[in-house]
Amino acid sequence: MCVCVTEPCNPSLAMEKREWVGGARVGWTTEKFRNREDRETEKERQTGRSSRKMSFFEFWSNRIQQTTQLNLNASQRKRLLSDHEARAALQNESMVSLLPPVGTEVFRRFTPASLEEIEPKRKAKEDEEQQRKANKEENHHLSKPASDLQAGRTLPFIYGDMPLELLSIPLEDLDPFYQSQKTFMVLSKGNTIYRFNAESACYLLSPFNCLRTTAIQILLHPLFRLFILLTVLTNCGFMLIDVPLISFVAELIFLCVYICEVILKLLSSGFCKGRFTFIRDPWNWLDILIILTSSVGMIIYIPALGTIPVVMKIFACSPGLKKTVEGFIQSVKKLAGVIVLTTFCLIIMAMLGLQLFMGNLRNKCVFTFHEGLLYSMNTSYNYTDSQTGIVTSPENFYYVPGQQDALLCGNSSDSGRCPMGTICMKTSRNPNYGYTSYDSFWWSLLSMLRLLLQDFWDDLLMQTMRSAGKHSIIYFVLVFFPPCFILLSIIVAVVAMEQVEQERANAAEARQREEEFSRIVEVLRRREEEEEEESRRAGISEEQDSPAAQTQKPEPVSVAGGEEDHQPSCRSFAVTVLKGDCCGCCRWLKRQLRPFVLSPFFDLGIFICIILNIAFMAAEHYPMTANMVEVLVILYLVFTAIFTAEMVLKLVALGLHEYFKVSRNIFDFLLVIFSLLDLGLTGSEGLSVLGATCLLRALRLERWWPDLHLLMKTVWTSIGNLSLVLIFMVFLFSVVGTQLFQEDNKNLLFNTTQGDMGPRWHMDDFFNSFLLIFRVLSGQWIEPLWECMEVSNDGKCVIFFMTVLIIGRLLILSLFLNLLLSSLCNAKLAAPSGKETNNLQTIGKKTRTWIRSLRGNSNQTDVGPKDAEDRKDYLALTPITCDDPAEGPSEAALSGVPVADPDVILQIPGKGKAEPARPDAENQTGNTPEDCCCDGCYRCCTILDLGTSPGAGKVWSRFRRACFLIVQHKVFEVFIIFIILLSCVVLVFEDIYLEYRPTLQMVLDKANLVFTYVFLLEMLLKWIALGFKKYFSNFWCWLDFLILDVSLICLMANMMGYSTQPMRALGALRTLRTPARFKGMKVVLRAMLLNLPSMFRALLVSLFVWLFFSILGINLFAGKLTHCYNETSEEIFLQNEVHNKTQCFELIMANFTEVRWKNMEFNFDNVGTSFLSLLITATSAGWLDILYSVMDSTQVESQPAYKSNLFMSLYLIFFWIFGCFYTWNLFIRVFIDSLHQQRNQLGKKHVFMTEEQQKYSQTMMEKFSRKPKQVVPRPQSCCLACFFDLVTAPWFEVVMVMVICVNMLLLMVETDNQSSETEAVLHWLHFAILIIFLIEFILKIIALRKHYFSSCLNILDFVVLLRSIIDLGFADLLTIYFIGPSVFLVLRLGRVIRILLNIRWAKGIRKLLLGFMMSLPALRNIGLLFFLVLFTYSYIGMCTFAHVREALIDNMFNFETFGNSMISMILVSTTSSWEGFLLPIMTLPPDCDPIIGDCGSPTAGIIFFSSYILLYILLMVHIFITVILESFNSRDLEGDELLSDKHLQMFYDTWRKFDPEASQVMQYSELSNFYDTLQDPLRIPKPNTIRLILMDIPLLPGDKVRCLDVLHAVMEQVFCGSEQKDALKARLEEKFIVNNPSKVSDEPISSTLRRKQEEVAAAVIQRAFRKCHLQDRDETSVGGASDVLGSSVQ
Repeated sequence: MCVCVTEPCNPSLAMEKREWVGGARVGWTTEKFRNREDRETEKERQTGRSSRKMSFFEFWSNRIQQTTQLNLNASQRKRLLSDHEARAALQNESMVSLLPPVGTEVFRRFTPASLEEIEPKRKAKEDEEQQRKANKEENHHLSKPASDLQAGRTLPFIYGDMPLELLSIPLEDLDPFYQSQKTFMVLSKGNTIYRFNAESACYLLSPFNCLRTTAIQILLHPLFRLFILLTVLTNCGFMLIDVPLISFVAELIFLCVYICEVILKLLSSGFCKGRFTFIRDPWNWLDILIILTSSVGMIIYIPALGTIPVVMKIFACSPGLKKTVEGFIQSVKKLAGVIVLTTFCLIIMAMLGLQLFMGNLRNKCVFTFHEGLLYSMNTSYNYTDSQTGIVTSPENFYYVPGQQDALLCGNSSDSGRCPMGTICMKTSRNPNYGYTSYDSFWWSLLSMLRLLLQDFWDDLLMQTMRSAGKHSIIYFVLVFFPPCFILLSIIVAVVAMEQVEQERANAAEARQREEEFSRIVEVLRRREEEEEEESRRAGISEEQDSPAAQTQKPEPVSVAGGEEDHQPSCRSFAVTVLKGDCCGCCRWLKRQLRPFVLSPFFDLGIFICIILNIAFMAAEHYPMTANMVEVLVILYLVFTAIFTAEMVLKLVALGLHEYFKVSRNIFDFLLVIFSLLDLGLTGSEGLSVLGATCLLRALRLERWWPDLHLLMKTVWTSIGNLSLVLIFMVFLFSVVGTQLFQEDNKNLLFNTTQGDMGPRWHMDDFFNSFLLIFRVLSGQWIEPLWECMEVSNDGKCVIFFMTVLIIGRLLILSLFLNLLLSSLCNAKLAAPSGKETNNLQTIGKKTRTWIRSLRGNSNQTDVGPKDAEDRKDYLALTPITCDDPAEGPSEAALSGVPVADPDVILQIPGKGKAEPARPDAENQTGNTPEDCCCDGCYRCCTILDLGTSPGAGKVWSRFRRACFLIVQHKVFEVFIIFIILLSCVVLVFEDIYLEYRPTLQMVLDKANLVFTYVFLLEMLLKWIALGFKKYFSNFWCWLDFLILDVSLICLMANMMGYSTQPMRALGALRTLRTPARFKGMKVVLRAMLLNLPSMFRALLVSLFVWLFFSILGINLFAGKLTHCYNETSEEIFLQNEVHNKTQCFELIMANFTEVRWKNMEFNFDNVGTSFLSLLITATSAGWLDILYSVMDSTQVESQPAYKSNLFMSLYLIFFWIFGCFYTWNLFIRVFIDSLHQQRNQLGKKHVFMTEEQQKYSQTMMEKFSRKPKQVVPRPQSCCLACFFDLVTAPWFEVVMVMVICVNMLLLMVETDNQSSETEAVLHWLHFAILIIFLIEFILKIIALRKHYFSSCLNILDFVVLLRSIIDLGFADLLTIYFIGPSVFLVLRLGRVIRILLNIRWAKGIRKLLLGFMMSLPALRNIGLLFFLVLFTYSYIGMCTFAHVREALIDNMFNFETFGNSMISMILVSTTSSWEGFLLPIMTLPPDCDPIIGDCGSPTAGIIFFSSYILLYILLMVHIFITVILESFNSRDLEGDELLSDKHLQMFYDTWRKFDPEASQVMQYSELSNFYDTLQDPLRIPKPNTIRLILMDIPLLPGDKVRCLDVLHAVMEQVFCGSEQKDALKARLEEKFIVNNPSKVSDEPISSTLRRKQEEVAAAVIQRAFRKCHLQDRDETSVGGASDVLGSSVQ
């Protein structure tokens, strides 16, 4: 192989040797790269964004930034402005460079002279820019506005406070950038910077006009801005008033105010001419919109026309809100790529749904006998036109009682069945008002959007399964759910990354400002010390010259001392009283009580009292006996007295002044005052009223509970700009919804089918609109959308609800992530510092010390923490493998089980210190097993110690060694895994119908017997091979032992004739053997176990908050959710029919057997039911029933009235906010902290991946980041080359993608009820497109040859084309037995990804998808664990609730079989409507028949579903966090932007053709052909002369170029602007150093650009010379012309 030899490619040497001869340009490359590095460093320092992206955990660990107020005192500021030496020392600081020269005023009025000085500066700057453009220089050094002096920001600290006389006065601009432009600045109160155009405003008012100056002063006055803000808020308030006359007058007044404001703005800043004029500010456009809409609204009423700009103007009136909205808009722009990807995926999913389930939801159960029509078996399922009345009329459908829609059905074997007397037929209406269907593309898209946002999706799945069959769940689980999860996780990841970037930029800016401030202060301090030293020396010399000054020096001291003696105290009497020092008795009492009050045991007593108070409040329930009520009242009085005494003691011990300095003491004081007022105003009957005040005492625990303190601080910190933006947007949506749909809802209220009650959800007034908006933002938007489309315009409803949904959800997500990631929030959210004495840790520490001192063990105090750590390590779950020796101190103390997979060891306490680690079995000599028993057993029973003595001992040793080899063998492990999986599969057949299948029952019994024996044999082998000591020191072996014990007990019970039916659910323990054999699940389990302590802390805080709301719910609704119920009509009596419980019992006594006094299933009668109701409110759609019962509640034991207590819905709203949103934020925060700690302990490794998976992930990352694009070689034949150029041309791919899109459009227009003519036209259009794809295939197979099948997209096209051709003749057959052909056509959309990902703004999508692919191993581990949980709970549900059939548990969705149980648990998985399964399980007599066995178990049902939901949420948190973290880690990957070794080899091979002698150089004249010969992506096709010139390649003597210079130049062209360019360059030079050790001694004398410049300069000189020569020849006489010419030539 020919090797290209060149010089060593040390970057520094290469840069230094590129010099121009003659000193024209020396070290050009070095200076070029140095300038670029300086610019990049300066950019990173200013923006806080470095080329290397910070990982999420790096950001998480460094996110807390303590910010302080930066300010210079007067002396420092004066010195900075007047000291030349200090200014010289700080000349490199960016802020100091903005100061004017020393000796000049900082703030100068803007005068006509100032305006005249701007003009020459502006002209000079324009000339400089023109000169730079003429020289084609880069614009890196162009001046930019100073970020610290931007309009709207506060004046930097170096300028100090603004003189009052210069406030709101035009001043010369401090920013050097604007000093050459016609602008001036004005500072308002608060030193806020404003800029105005110096041109005449509206061509009339100069900057010095009195009217314009007055307008500026008014506009910037704080009172005027406050007036405008109050005006806008008042205008928003008047929007809620529905009195036409008042609204018209108010609107007229507001319009006048807005017009006056606009006039002031026009007078102060001008209209449009200039940079800082009225129209140039987009926020001022709102003023124009307000005026226009208000004017139009007075003439023509258009709903919501003027509401939106008025509410949006609130943001313009507040600088903080304005900045927040601008930041939110910028973050939304970052979502452009994700929005395109989401839309693309939704379109594909909608088209799949359209092709798979079109028309299925029209199948309904129809009565077979109607008006004498007899159904015959020969009648088709589709009625003819004469029978259309039966199909379309709703009275012909079969309805399930209590359901709005007719019962769906299907004609497949696994679809829903119709009752007797009905038949499944295709009708004309779809469910849910006709809006749930797959009959057209748009309805299918709406259904897919429901799946994406997980709103009422369970109902969609049940409807689809009932009509299309149970097999359709496969499409949902494998096709629809994964894209939805990917899209949601990517959206969250993008918003989180943008939030992190903003926080990093803010932190970097704050850090830079603090560093600069510290440097300035340090320089000023040194200068001050130097001056003080000089003045001190000068003062000493003066004192020596004038001794009289020394005699006068002590006089003022003696006078001051005399005054102090005559005036012992300067404090006023009021201050003395407030401090409690008014008399000696008070001071003595204060000294006596202060140590007691400040004692930690005093706080401990108060803490115990608060806990007891909460416990007794939780004991309240309904109904209560009179004695119980009396006890609770007495306890309330006792606790009130205790807390009152506490307040009095603290007031006396601390004094009023010190007591009220602490905000917590003020809170305690207010609680005591309110409690005393309650005592005076209410009697014993007001227990529920007293509880509201008493409940607030629970919040006092935050001072001792750091996690609760963190949560409360989070709530307090969230009250910021982003929260206000969210609140105002909710207000805007509510008002706009009321104005848009008020008339339609009024018509609905009068024409409702619910009698006089009307619909629950409407927008007739503001509060109902607010409740509906809150419901939409909480995730339930589809049902309100249906109801809106039923009464109003479909397009208007869809636009409104989608706007509310998207903007509201993004705002909520931004607020959540802002609280989670914000550095400012984390600085404020720090737990109470250790300096505070009143906290639980201090109390516990001193209590332990006191207890130890009582026991006489105070000398052991110092070793307490160490003992705690020892115990913690001793009980830790530690992973250990037999393949590798244990690592780490905790693992070294444990010995592993000699099996192939890693195990988790649980050290048994009580044996003292752990023994040192023994070598693993594989590392032992001869694989000798360890001792069977512990040393104590050998000492107690010496016969056990056989050893290896001859005889029995030797035989025993050989037998153990043989068992040891069997246990360690891979085949044995695979066999056990197979048996475990087989035993789990057997569980599937143990359904409710097993007793009717005796043969299957016998087979399962035998199989269970075999499994038990196999596992028993495994245990015996491990006992013999490993010994009891090692076996029972392993957690998983203990688990196997316990599971086997359960199986043996069941087996013995069957042999003895006892029934094991109650123990069937214990068979689910078999599945717990699985994680021990799969490393991935074991890693996830280990991480979850290590997360448990942190999760428990967060869960404890959440339970406390829920307990708070539970007790509050008891006080508000206990006994109020009962009602009188008619079981026959299944309706609740109206309040005008039955008023209370007494009247209901009167009806029962009158032999009305169908009447019952019932309670709501989910109520607030005690703490337990309150917790269950809150759990349903937080996790299920069933919270609406709870909301309805709360809104209808009246009094205790009274009949509910429809929407009589509407404002009680605020209780559930506040619970959503505080009990769900903030606690969930705390939960995620604690979870990430725990993952961060685990990651640090594992050495920055992935927590949810095994070692092999991490290596695979790293390999995939390198593969995707460095894999070159496979280039198909161009054929040598001219004909084939023409075909190749055709199919590889970019426009050809674009054309084919357009054809694909046309094909997809044809699929979109298909509907279920399309005419035959439309179907024929679509058929021929599909045929024409098929011909086009066939032609494409022929062209590509000819041009690309065998390389055609090297692309996955080409293979996909081939499969789809082949399927389409076969479909021409066998369409009906394939549709019946296989998937329809249209589904395959949808797969062609995969080719659009090729175009989509090549777009520049789509690179972010590629990185996010790559991050998701990198997380696939971890997702697989978590997914397997989730499937194991799903499988286990499905079997437990089948064993426990198989006989329950009611509500959602019907003939399709039940626990009778394992398949149905799996389907039911999948429905429960997203916590959408799991209360529908819980309600039947909670059924008790008389609502069920115990003889039949259809009753449930409330306790078992609550534990079953609650634990499953908790595990599901925990696993889903792991999944989302994994994807998001991998998305952060994938930000550095540039995909296909890096060169590979194949590209480098291709460059060598091409260079070899032009340099056969390997001289490292070639002629410059051959460079054009060389670049044209290269292959993509390095190829530069002809004509390329201009590009070669601009590449500025160094030239050697003889017009030659070097190999490395050429490669560097083409790399600069291909990867221009890439952040990875420098790293790639270093890698290529390293390759050259290794492959090409020699070098060329010649140095460059020129470059291509320089050569071109010389040629152009020479041509210019020649033309000038010729022109001058011609002029001289004309002016000179004829006689002397030849002599002059000859001398000039010489």
